[in-house]
Amino acid sequence: MRAVTPAKPLHGSQSPAPRKVFAEHYPPKKVTALMDAGLLVRGVMRINPKNPTDAYVSLDESPSPLAQRKNPELQGYVVGNSSDIYICGKDSRNRAINNDVVAVKLLTRKAGRQLYKANRMGYDKRMDKITAQRRARLDRMADNVKTVNAEAASDDAAEPQTSNDSGARMPELFGVVVAIITPNSDRVFVGTLSNRLPAHRDSRASDNIPLDMLQFKPLDPAVPLMLVPKDSVPEIPHHKDICAVRMELWPETSKYPMATYLKCLGQRGSVEIETELILEENGVSTEPFPPTVLRSLPKTPWKIPATELKSRTDLRTACIFTIDPPTARDLDDAVSCQLLSNGNVLIGVHIADVSFFVRPHTALDRMAKQRATTTYMVQRAYPMLPAVLCEDLCSLNPGVDRLAFSVMWEIEPESATVCSTWFGRTVISSACKLSYDDAQHVIDGGHLADSLACFEHTGVRVAPASQQRRSDIEASVLWFFRLSKIMRKRRFDEGALSLHSVRLSFDLDDNGQPIGCRTYDIKDSNRLIEEFMLLANMSVAARIEACFPDAALLRRHSPPLERRLDEVCRQLSHSGIDIDTQSAGAISRSIQDISDPAIRYTVEEMLISPMQRAAYFSTHAVADRNDYRHYALNAPLYTHFTSPIRRYADVVVHRTLEASLAVYGNHVAAEHPLLPPYFSPYFPQTAAAGSLTTSVNDARAVLIPKPEAIAGIAHQCNLRKDAAKKAQEASSTLFLVNYLTAAALRMDTPGVITQAIVTKVKENGISFVTPMFGVDGIIYMDRMADRKGQVVSTDGRKWKLNMWSVKPASVTLVWKAVPQSSTNPKASDSEHQLANMLSALVIDDTRHSVVELGCNGTTETITQTLRIFDKISVCIIPETSPPSVTVKLAMPYINN
Repeated sequence: MRAVTPAKPLHGSQSPAPRKVFAEHYPPKKVTALMDAGLLVRGVMRINPKNPTDAYVSLDESPSPLAQRKNPELQGYVVGNSSDIYICGKDSRNRAINNDVVAVKLLTRKAGRQLYKANRMGYDKRMDKITAQRRARLDRMADNVKTVNAEAASDDAAEPQTSNDSGARMPELFGVVVAIITPNSDRVFVGTLSNRLPAHRDSRASDNIPLDMLQFKPLDPAVPLMLVPKDSVPEIPHHKDICAVRMELWPETSKYPMATYLKCLGQRGSVEIETELILEENGVSTEPFPPTVLRSLPKTPWKIPATELKSRTDLRTACIFTIDPPTARDLDDAVSCQLLSNGNVLIGVHIADVSFFVRPHTALDRMAKQRATTTYMVQRAYPMLPAVLCEDLCSLNPGVDRLAFSVMWEIEPESATVCSTWFGRTVISSACKLSYDDAQHVIDGGHLADSLACFEHTGVRVAPASQQRRSDIEASVLWFFRLSKIMRKRRFDEGALSLHSVRLSFDLDDNGQPIGCRTYDIKDSNRLIEEFMLLANMSVAARIEACFPDAALLRRHSPPLERRLDEVCRQLSHSGIDIDTQSAGAISRSIQDISDPAIRYTVEEMLISPMQRAAYFSTHAVADRNDYRHYALNAPLYTHFTSPIRRYADVVVHRTLEASLAVYGNHVAAEHPLLPPYFSPYFPQTAAAGSLTTSVNDARAVLIPKPEAIAGIAHQCNLRKDAAKKAQEASSTLFLVNYLTAAALRMDTPGVITQAIVTKVKENGISFVTPMFGVDGIIYMDRMADRKGQVVSTDGRKWKLNMWSVKPASVTLVWKAVPQSSTNPKASDSEHQLANMLSALVIDDTRHSVVELGCNGTTETITQTLRIFDKISVCIIPETSPPSVTVKLAMPYINN
């Protein structure tokens, strides 16, 4: 990237002091003092993108007892499971942006409600205008509108983006931001530049913008307009060009922040530009690792030092192997299985020891923390660590010696009960790299392919695997499969919940363009690995929390949002499906009671919406140990340990585990309910001291950050994980749009016809999900047809919406087919040709098979009643700029 000119202050030193637009931020010492006094609380800012005047702060630590006494409304506050603090309007937000860690002063309920009502007045006026426009479009489309049932109307009250929300629930907590404690580290934004400066409605800011500025309008509506100095932009871009800027200063005297121009990406549309936009928008680093970071790496060729071989448990002769996707290059987990003389099984999970190479307080460590995660786009991955680590020295490639952190269990095979657990730093040599298909082939009764490269360490050297070693690998896979089935069943019997959404996989040509699209199938071999990785994560969580109860980095999952869950369950009850929401296990059992696979899939999709995202946290920040719980896994303690090549949180957990080994060896000082007290004699009898510590007393100081620093690490890891997920989803949408566009162009049609399932009936539309592509959304009544009232046709006739009416959980549509013109045979032929083209693009649930959609009889009027779980035909129309899809109802419909 070329050098950039930093943004200049808005006002020169000779200018008179301008009036303030925002309140001054409290200085750090004052913030600390007021927080200690219980007068301020801290949390993470979240701005509503659909109504940016609304913002919320989620507390990231339990309020202190003093804060609860000073603010009684905070009593009983549970991090992640209580009401957020409502921040009303931009003045109250005081220049904070999404994911800033802020200090908040709580308002009295009376003052907060006054602000809220004033803010809602303007919002309700906008919603009333939108509702009137929608009603006018509906009146033009149909001949008759029946009265909407009151219950159906009330269902929409909670969704301000689609209807007037004047009846929305009043927030419980109100506050104003008084300081930004930790700014969001991702301050690069994408949008458009313009010579037109923002129009002023606020007299306080009317004279504060110099004329030598450009306006930057971000694509994200939750991000404010910014000002960019003209002299920092080499050439003013076209008004449609997408540019990247970095937010800089935002003084209290300016309505808008300053920004530094970085680069012009170009106009939207191509895969390359859209991908770059996604990466910039989500703060994904694409720059090469700088020399300061590369100097932290070991020189190659590298071999394990003799001192490490002596201090670690040598497992190189054990039958250890990896199971991963066929294209995986960062192999960070391996497994082993050994039958014991007492009839039990010794199971091992061996994880790449990344923390040996990523030492604390080095440039490499700081870069890994900054990136925090590997980001996987459709066409490539953007790694957290340099390739020499993630693809070579840390990757558990077959036939080479590698450093590892191992967790081993003695397991009773009939019940898959853990009898004893061992943790240790090891040296391993993986025998082979199995793909999920290889493992599945063995599960299905087959054998390893002769072409699969397998190795065996003899204790002196690595040699090609003997037939016995290949047989041992096959036997291990079968043992893993057998145990994993028992473990999985017990997990769900005891209350775990798993909700699956559609995940797409693409086949790319040599130019990186999508030529195939399919849903990703989960096989038994995937679940096999999943069970033992979950067990390892739970075991390590218990270990580090037992050893360092105030300084462990764990992962929690809060219960679902109660109001949204109740709404989904109310919709489902209209269709005769009752969901028990008392616990995660109760929800899981309710889902399993549904016999129809299509309905069960749809219910899972509907239940994803109320679920909250899991989050990392520091144990010192959450007062009640019961709040450590992971809701979906129904686990009291959980962390991430098994993927340190691609997650920085796992690196921190590895260091904490190493410190626990240095301090306590393989035994925890105090009894722990989640760690078996029995120590198996079959475990290795080797020392467990860590390599980075010189004494027991130094272990904690060297390897574990201070509790406050762990909270900062947790916030950074949450921020980057969410951004990586958002980038991955955007990349999938981009390639889906390109795939559908190419398919439509080949057939000269507007889009692709496929099957959808109705998930909700509302006053103003129907919600749906398409199992084939994972596309969900709303088909709004006023957007269902064109200006002539006609919809996408698959039989050559013109179908026009004639009437609709809404009842609780159902909508009735009356369609009329416009007769074909007999005076223009050419037009009729072209319509039939279009119908044939559309039929060729119809995709049903058997995956990419062509079906013919026939007209429902020869009548010119069809009455269609849609309820939840009904199957309908829709036309997915791809839009390339920005990448998105528009979904239209197609006629004749499918309902079977």
